[in-house]
Amino acid sequence: MMTDASAPTLLEKIFSLRASVGDGLTDDELTRLLLHEDLPSECGFTFVSLADGWATFSVSPQNPANWYSEEGWIAPKKEALAKTIAGECGLSLYKPPDERFLDRDPGSDCHHHLEMCRHSVTIVLAHPHFLKIQLFIRATNRPLPVPRDLLERLAPLYLEHFAALHRTCESR
Repeated sequence: MMTDASAPTLLEKIFSLRASVGDGLTDDELTRLLLHEDLPSECGFTFVSLADGWATFSVSPQNPANWYSEEGWIAPKKEALAKTIAGECGLSLYKPPDERFLDRDPGSDCHHHLEMCRHSVTIVLAHPHFLKIQLFIRATNRPLPVPRDLLERLAPLYLEHFAALHRTCESR
């Protein structure tokens, strides 16, 4: 089954609805409206919410062993894949720790997540439990330029087998 390359992507649908309602809705109201629109999943990602310019997406269940080394750092294969994706999108890759809300002993290992940034502005936050993409500038609600196929590009981080990626992306 071939996908229609001219059909709007999930991100384009979010951009379009934000543009059509203007500033008349809060992020909470817009989230409820977007959920009412029954947006389809794309490449394994399902829209969850919009807050402060960030769209949050649910992801397929992940095996932590595929994401983390024993010390909590991002696994080398996952990091290499993320670096390739970031480079293709003109973004830089960072791996900050998930320590802000963790109750742990000082000096103990903590998990990290992936951030893809453009000019020190985080655009993508990839975590094994969710995906966040900054779509709008918070102060103005103006859209940020992101690749049309960004979800498709990010899918390999969350889908272990290319065949599963191909089936999931073709269904949109």
